[in-house]
Amino acid sequence: MLKAELINPFVEGAIVFFKHELGIDIVRGEPRIESCHSTPEQINVLIGVTGEAEGMVLYSMTQRSAKSIASAMVKSPVPLYDQLAESALGEMGNIITGQAASRLEELGYICKLSPPVLISGEGTIISAIDIDMLVIPLDLHELGKLDIYVALRENASRARN
Repeated sequence: MLKAELINPFVEGAIVFFKHELGIDIVRGEPRIESCHSTPEQINVLIGVTGEAEGMVLYSMTQRSAKSIASAMVKSPVPLYDQLAESALGEMGNIITGQAASRLEELGYICKLSPPVLISGEGTIISAIDIDMLVIPLDLHELGKLDIYVALRENASRARN
């Protein structure tokens, strides 16, 4: 079962990142639960989470949104989805997930994060076995849309305590 205290830090992290780093107020859409998932969009940033909360977080967007977000981050046009765009999007994932991990630690969940993995292309199967994914759609206004897929659960040893 998904716990709100494991999900909310990612929404908070995204709000802080886009507001403070890029000056954009985001609009959060209606969350939904998915049990198995193939990448719905062209560009995806995947970060693994281990520790007292375990699972993964996936940031999914169109190539157009990816270039727009990267352009806003580097404060210069990024007309092609290239290594610069990948680096910027990996950093976006690191910042949002890092802020979420800090908030999780405040709530008593000590976590470690994997380096971001960028997956290009729609339809790649991403399965968090035995963990439902909560999808949080975000409207970034002129930058496009970003969906955050959070599949986290308490570590089995923590859940027993």
